[in-house]
Amino acid sequence: MPSVAEACVRAESAGYGIVGRDDSDPEWKEAFLHPNQALGIVVQFAEPGPPHAGSRPMVLPPGVPDAPSSVTILGLRMRCQSVERATTQWKTMLQGTAVEGLRGELVFSWPGSPMRLAVEIDPVQNEGPIAIELASRRPLSLPVGPHPVLGTVFREAEMSSYAS
Repeated sequence: MPSVAEACVRAESAGYGIVGRDDSDPEWKEAFLHPNQALGIVVQFAEPGPPHAGSRPMVLPPGVPDAPSSVTILGLRMRCQSVERATTQWKTMLQGTAVEGLRGELVFSWPGSPMRLAVEIDPVQNEGPIAIELASRRPLSLPVGPHPVLGTVFREAEMSSYAS
């Protein structure tokens, strides 16, 4: 996020309250939206600062030989009760780009981010997260319902469904 301060101004202008704002560290500034206001999830605004003097770029270690094909985290699938609430939060306030998904959901994305947010509109159901969506070239063995340790629902989705 280019500016936590600007995101906070947009959020407050849209009627949201900011929780836990901390800009005391020039290398990491952050603020949060409470789930009671932010469609049932915690939203973090984060602004990394410039690297400190003498820091070196991170070098990834070599991969495991003969590892199975990777799993891609596509992003979060969530539910919102109205298109207006979803576009206010994800497009107006957080400056995402929205397209319509294959099943009529709104799919938000941001420049430089490989992840996306798929929002199903349902005026009756509670707002909030539905699942973290994954894709892989190999079959995945995912639990039905929430993961027994993590408590999160993981779902397999086709990567081509959300190509931008």
